[in-house]
Parts: sequence; C-alpha cells; structure tokens
Amino acid sequence: MDSLLMYFYRFPDNPLIGYLLGTFLLSFACVLIGEYSISFAFRINKEKINHNNHEIEYYQNLSIEALKTGDTAAYKACNSIANHAYGKNFFSQIALSASSLWPVFIALGWMQYRFSEVEFYLPFSLNGIDVTVGYLITFILCYISTRILFTKIRNKYQYFRKIKKEYKKNLKAGHI
Repeated sequence: MDSLLMYFYRFPDNPLIGYLLGTFLLSFACVLIGEYSISFAFRINKEKINHNNHEIEYYQNLSIEALKTGDTAAYKACNSIANHAYGKNFFSQIALSASSLWPVFIALGWMQYRFSEVEFYLPFSLNGIDVTVGYLITFILCYISTRILFTKIRNKYQYFRKIKKEYKKNLKAGHI
C-alpha cells in the first residue's frame, strides 16, 4: 500500500507539488471511503433507526394525550420513554457520522510514518520566530477542501443519489 500511495507523491518532478497532489488525492480517498462507510452503516442500521423514530413519535404522542387529559403520571412515564428513545437515536446518528472518519486516522498514521519530519515555512513570522506547519495541518486543509468538493459532486454518482433519495424518503415519512 505504501508504494501505491507514494506513487502519487512522487509523480510530479516538483516535490512540493507532489506532496500537495498526493495529500489531496489521499484526502479525497478518505472522503470517498468514509462516504461509502456511512452509507453502508446507514443501510445496515436503517431498520433500527426507523424503530427508534417510531418509538419516539408514538410515546411523544402518548405523552401529549396524557397531558391533555391531565394524567401527569402517564405523561411523565411516556415522556421518559420518548426521551430514552430519542437518546438512543441521537447517539446512533453520531455513530453513523463518526463512521465516515475512520479512514482519516489510518491516513494520518501513514502520513506520520512518511512525513513526520516534513515542515513548511509560512510566509510570516510571529515575534521574529518562523512559523511552520507539518503533515497534520496540510492534510486537514486538504481534507476539508475535498469534503467541500465532494459535496458539490456527490450527486453525479448514482450510488450516492440513490442513498440520498432513500434517506429523504425516510425523512419525509418521519422515520429520521
């Protein structure tokens, strides 16, 4: 894997352009793998997410009905169950979001192995001290750029259009 990744860093003759091109392509691969991961996790957990959302809606409606009838004990019980279901759903959504980040940590581990000594001087200094950035900052900047770029081109991929349509369908049905 190292030789495949290093090919993109060594492809241009200019080492700076090679580093930036390789880091950009690596970050784009992380975004793409992360997007496939989150869509896969969504598909696997869709039924559980739907169940939690139905539970939230059901017990929330029951608690409102209990409140309208003046049954405080039933309201508190139903509201408590709805809050518990909401908490499960909230943390499952966080887990889904986090599932898109695992490739970043692998890429950063590889970059640390390869580029921990590389530093870039910035064109300014602070109190006469030169400011440098290393692989972490350059990767994060490339990752943010590729994430923004990918959101603009995501709909060109049929797979992601299908996932978005499926997600919106569940959203409109009140499942998410």
